[in-house]
Parts: sequence; C-alpha cells; structure tokens
Amino acid sequence: MTLSDTPRTALVIGAGVIGTASALRLAQAGLQTTLIDWQEPGQGASAGNAGSISSESIVPIALPGMLSQVPKWLFDPQGPLHVRWRYLPRAAPWLIRWVRASRQETVDRSAIALRGFLHSAVDDYCDLLGPEDSARLIRRRGQLIVWRSPRQSRSERVGHALREKHSVAMRWVTPAEITELEPAMAPNYARGLLLERHGHMIDPVATVQALAAKFEALGGVIRKGRVAELTRNVSGDASVLLEGGEILRADRIVLSAGGWSMRLAARLGLNVPLETERGYHVTLPGVENMCSRPIMNADQAFIVTQMAMGLRAAGTVEIAGLDAAPNYARAETLLKHLKTMFPDLPDATPEYWMGCRPSVPDSLPVIDRIASAPNVIVAFGHGHLGMTSAPATARIVRDLALGVRMNDDITPFRATRF
Repeated sequence: MTLSDTPRTALVIGAGVIGTASALRLAQAGLQTTLIDWQEPGQGASAGNAGSISSESIVPIALPGMLSQVPKWLFDPQGPLHVRWRYLPRAAPWLIRWVRASRQETVDRSAIALRGFLHSAVDDYCDLLGPEDSARLIRRRGQLIVWRSPRQSRSERVGHALREKHSVAMRWVTPAEITELEPAMAPNYARGLLLERHGHMIDPVATVQALAAKFEALGGVIRKGRVAELTRNVSGDASVLLEGGEILRADRIVLSAGGWSMRLAARLGLNVPLETERGYHVTLPGVENMCSRPIMNADQAFIVTQMAMGLRAAGTVEIAGLDAAPNYARAETLLKHLKTMFPDLPDATPEYWMGCRPSVPDSLPVIDRIASAPNVIVAFGHGHLGMTSAPATARIVRDLALGVRMNDDITPFRATRF
C-alpha cells in the first residue's frame, strides 16, 4: 500500500476523548473511519477527570522554582506528586526532562503554544456536540483557583505573569468574594483567581459517548479489540495487528492510545518521552449544589467539580507506570481535603478511581505525521489537558490526514522536537 493523496479510509486507535473526537472529524470529512479500543468510548483517563474545559490554561506543569520542592514530594506518599521508589529508576530520565522543562525559556514556548491551541475550546466543544448535547453537557461559569496562604510562591508568580502577558481573562477575588461565589466553601481562603472564559462538562463519559454517537450516525464503525502492535510493510506504511492475529489496514492510521501509545509505536522509530501521570478521584454520588464551577485547590493540587452524578474531587500525580496497582489511599486523602474544604459536606458513600494521564515533560502533546510510517498520525501526550484539547487535536488530525493547509501551527507539537 502506498500513501494515498486522497485518503478514503481511516483507523483510529483509542476511544478516549482524543480518539473519539478525531474519529468524528475524520468521518465528517468523508473518510470511512473505524474507531477501535478494548473499552467502550470515554473510558480510561477520559472517564475520571474533573471535566474542566480550561481554554486559557496556558501555564505548564513544570515551572521555575519547582525543583526545590521535588525532594519533599518524593518523601510524601500522599503529597501532590509522588514517585514510587521501585519505579524511580525507570522514571528518572523523564523526571530529569521534566525538571529541565521548568526553565523559563521552555515555559515561555509552551505557554505561547497552549494559548493558540486552547483558546476556543469551549466553543469548539459546542460545535462538535451540537446545540442539544452542548446545552445538556457544557457549562460556562469559569474556574476558580484558591489559596490559603496570602503569599505567592516563585512558581505561582511565574504562572500569574504568564497569564498577564497573554491577556488571560481573569480577576483576583477577595475572601468575601470567594464566599459570595461559592458559599458552601469554608471561609479560610486568603485569595482567589477567577478564570472567566473556562467552562466545564458535567459528565465526561456522557460527553465522549455523545461524540461517539454522532460518529456512528455518520457511518463510523466502533470496534472492540486490543491492538498488539503496529507493523510496517516494505514501503514503510503501517498496518494494525490485533491480538489474535488479524491485520487491519487503512489509508490513515491515528494513534491516540494515551499512555499506551509508545508501547504500540515501538516499531515506528519514535523518540518521545511519554510517562504516565497517574491521577485519582473521589466522587460522592448524589451530593448536589456544593459548587457552581470547577474550583482548583492550589494548596493540595486538586479540582472540585459539581457533576451530574455527584461531587467529584480529582487530581494529584503519581509516577508508577501503567501496570502498578492503584494506591487508593491517595483518593482517600482527596476525600479528607474535600471535607475540610466543604465543612457541611453531606454523607455519601465515596467512589474511588485511578487513571493514567499520558504526559510529556513540556506539557505539550505530540500531534504529527511520522516520517518512518507515512500513513500514521500520532496524537497523544495531552497530560492534564486531554479533555480541553480534544477539539483542537481533532481538527489538526483531520487536516494532517487530508493533507490540507492548516490554520494551526503544529511546530510546537512535532514528534521530532525531542
């Protein structure tokens, strides 16, 4: 098979929000598209996130000043970032790159790229979902960040300077205004920042399922199956080998398998530092009316969101790889923080969850065509911004697949930047 300049078929690996949104855009462009995953659409990392559509989240995770905090985090198993000691030798190269990515020049480049990449995320979701589903699932109420300490750390100052430099729509709020905005919160936060253009979805799984339904309505095929590997023929084009031996071919293959992407891409010659930032959540089913927008507790690094199924607190980072068993003590710690944050929290039986964020040190995803396999497009590594960046990623994937001139500058997302 040689690379077609006029593709007719596409195969998307991974039915999380990135893969499902990409499959929908490809089907809308007229390609006969198959979406394949071993789970139903919207599972994996897409299922358990906080639902925030952070259209102006331009501040990378690695920032100047963080290096001094790493030793404390390493020794605190319930802290916002924890590395399991047995996994540390494997994680060390990625962690070193992550520390290097905290240099100001790298942070500045990432912020510029994120600004252009995310700015229309809420509107783009409404376009993807259509008016009925967007009215059902999307809210536009901003996002509130709160701190107990009146003093800013060095990393905070860098983040705030980036927001000001890039004209992020935000305003500082006083303790009294925090209480006015979110009266159920404990009145012990010294300062807050309201990011006014952010939105959120009240049910991430239902959102991905709505995208999948639109994909199927266009003739798209959703197939359950486990992909064993990508293989290449003598001309370099790739095919998909399923567990069991079946081979699938398409004019375009999109690899959007999240944290598992590099395992599948092992034979394509990629060199991408992808690591798994394992995140946890606790959901309290049936708990309602505790907050009106996502609230980032910056002291403990988690987000609280009022969702359709109840109240959810999601966050923290654990570096332990894809295969280690969950440590739900981290989710139990989130519940303790939640009870401190909302003193009148109703009783409910907590539900705990763990998922694997696919992350790259500079907080930018990898979205690119692969030179060693010309019919393959990669779209993974979205880290903490997977839900937010799905519409923009899907647009770029479609344009790469069709070979059309793009409005997006994908230079910052190239796989070759490493």
